[in-house]
Amino acid sequence: MSHSVYLKLATVLVKADLRREEREWKRRVRRSAFDIPWNNAHLLRDIGLEQDGRSIAHNEPDSVKAERRVRHLRRVLSARIIT
Repeated sequence: MSHSVYLKLATVLVKADLRREEREWKRRVRRSAFDIPWNNAHLLRDIGLEQDGRSIAHNEPDSVKAERRVRHLRRVLSARIIT
């Protein structure tokens, strides 16, 4: 015994509605992941921003950056297997 056309249509429409709701939910979750909490200073500081949205700059002297870069290059070159 075959199902009624109306039952088939109803199941198709219910499935389509569920897919639409799932897409909307995923869209809201995805957008909330990038929503910046501008009214919470502590969370802004945790992600590295000031209250007005500027970056918290921890500038280091060029000598410190150069020493770190040289140390890294020496480590990479000494770890390289010479074949």
